[in-house]
Amino acid sequence: MFRLFILLLVCTAELWVAQSTDNVAYHQIRKKYDHQKVNDTTALSYVDLLIALAKKEKNYSELTYAYQDALNFEPSGYRKKLYADSAITSAQHSCNNDLIASAYLGRGIVSYFNFKDYQPALDDYIKALSYARRSTSPYVKYNILYHLGVMKSYLGYYDEAVSQFETCSAFFRQEILKNNSPDILYNMRKGYYNSLHQLIYCYQQMGDDDSADRLIEIGKREIPQNLDFVQLRSYFLKSKGISEFRKGNYEQSIADLNRALPELLKVNDFAWISVIYFYLGKNKLAQHQQQESFSFFRKVDSIYQKHQFFFPELTENYKILLKNARKKSNIDETLSFADTLHKIEKINIEDRHYLSTRFELEEINIEYSSTAQRYRSILAGVVAVSMLLFVFIVNTYLDKKPEKTYDVVLAGVGVDIEELETDVSPPKWTLSAEIRNRIRKNLQKFEDEKEFLKPNLSLKKIAIRVGTNPNYLSAYINTEKGMHFNRYLSELRIKYIAELLAEDPITAHQKTEALAQLCGIASRSNFLKLFSEIYGMSLQEYQHQCREKFAANNRL
Repeated sequence: MFRLFILLLVCTAELWVAQSTDNVAYHQIRKKYDHQKVNDTTALSYVDLLIALAKKEKNYSELTYAYQDALNFEPSGYRKKLYADSAITSAQHSCNNDLIASAYLGRGIVSYFNFKDYQPALDDYIKALSYARRSTSPYVKYNILYHLGVMKSYLGYYDEAVSQFETCSAFFRQEILKNNSPDILYNMRKGYYNSLHQLIYCYQQMGDDDSADRLIEIGKREIPQNLDFVQLRSYFLKSKGISEFRKGNYEQSIADLNRALPELLKVNDFAWISVIYFYLGKNKLAQHQQQESFSFFRKVDSIYQKHQFFFPELTENYKILLKNARKKSNIDETLSFADTLHKIEKINIEDRHYLSTRFELEEINIEYSSTAQRYRSILAGVVAVSMLLFVFIVNTYLDKKPEKTYDVVLAGVGVDIEELETDVSPPKWTLSAEIRNRIRKNLQKFEDEKEFLKPNLSLKKIAIRVGTNPNYLSAYINTEKGMHFNRYLSELRIKYIAELLAEDPITAHQKTEALAQLCGIASRSNFLKLFSEIYGMSLQEYQHQCREKFAANNRL
């Protein structure tokens, strides 16, 4: 028995030494390239050596790390995709939830950053999230939350995105303050400053320039000056350039944007490059330098033609080009820009429909899972309590107090059912003062610019325009306007027509169909019904009164 114990101990020691030696070998190879920059292909020869070693030893954890390192140094987006696929396969073989979540996240990032292909990116983020729920790494979870926030900001759900980025920045900031290793500290700093940059973007889209400027100053003051953070500094310079343009400081804006451009060109971040070109064009246009401004607007067009990607807010770029082409009576350019604008809007609509639906389905699945889990827990609790009560009844009170005991059991079950019903009741939306103020400001702009006249408007479309999500907008309209969304939209449209009829003699003689179409209401009968409800008289009566008023004024 003693000899058997010694033999087992020796074998275990040999295995431990072998593993230790292997880990040292991986570490020694990785040290050869851990100082090299992103997209530096000279590191790939060492990474290939690491991949070969991990494959030979069937060390799937190290193999996953090696493929992820290859993602970092391979400049080609298509080869990055291949490495990302391999990382997922090896991670699944490792049966490590942290690695699987990280691998799916990595492939999603490639789809987003290198191709701006939002649909597969979101699919991979959601898969990563499903594994991250069983993960022990908070960094992986917050990294996924950050990238889901990027998706929500693309959809225009700025309030939700801001909430997620604030949560991420708080976590990363807390980790920075801890005494972490250099590698961990680097990752946490990147996470923190990326979260701040996305917050700035959301605030600028919502028109909250004060909050954006505050975060720009934090980045300017805190981002390290070494080469590892030069790309992040470029993002903040880009944001500062946009801020200066909005203040009318055109020369400073141009200077900041030009300082941001070289590094983004180096890493081929074509999405933000297009934003920089657009604002350089707007700066030049504001300075009445037409020729230079349109050279930048055309560069934005070139990026779209090459990558088939466009930020939704840059549709203004094509509206400017289209207006200029029409002004010059250039038929070819007019048709070309109009066609491109149509394609862009179609891509944005398709993307937003898919992404918003995917988010809604995921939230439903999460809620269903949560509700089902609560139900199972409550049911298990009820069964356990019932069994204990049953034993208690049989042993003690069965002969003495059967009725009372039965009542206690019923009462216990009643409480649990009531709690279950409360858990699955619809959420009651309560908006913070900050969110209400943002919606109020942007909704007022929506009304002032008469955007409610567009046909086929929906709560979701207006929420995107206002920079919030449908739930928040619906809650705001219900509480602040005292009516539901459809009524709010109808009243805006009908009141517009009523004011037009009262002010314009020509409109007072127009037919019902033309008036309905003018305010974006498709149905003639619905238009007449709404008019009667809101003004307490028929459209014909109202038009007659307006015509009589105009006739009396003419006689005078």
